Amino acid sequence: MDQPPPYQPEFVPMKGNKYMRLEDTHGAPKFQHTVVLGQPQPVVPQPRDHIIWSLCSLVYCNPFCLGMLAVYFSIKSRDRKMVGDSEGARKHGNTARCFNTVTLTLSILGLLFLFITYGIIIYQVAH
Repeated sequence: MDQPPPYQPEFVPMKGNKYMRLEDTHGAPKFQHTVVLGQPQPVVPQPRDHIIWSLCSLVYCNPFCLGMLAVYFSIKSRDRKMVGDSEGARKHGNTARCFNTVTLTLSILGLLFLFITYGIIIYQVAH
């Protein structure tokens, strides 16, 4: 098998110019290196769409169909994120979070009301 000849550093162009060889005091060849440092890009967090919370609100506690609205805005937020509209995705995600919070609050208050009413009825029947 024929091997291609090894390339000599002085024959390999770098950006259109030949490598510059620098001689060390001991006679050993030394190459000049260039280091390019880039500025670190700021890390921007992705907007949240709260889709899991919205689905749980839809399935487990859905007073006044607020869970369905939360799922709707979560899907809109995810679509905006896929298109690249971060501000629109953040806006729809915040709306979905608000609907999820209201749904959770109404569900907790409803269950609390149900337990208190049930306890009062049991107490009155027992006495």
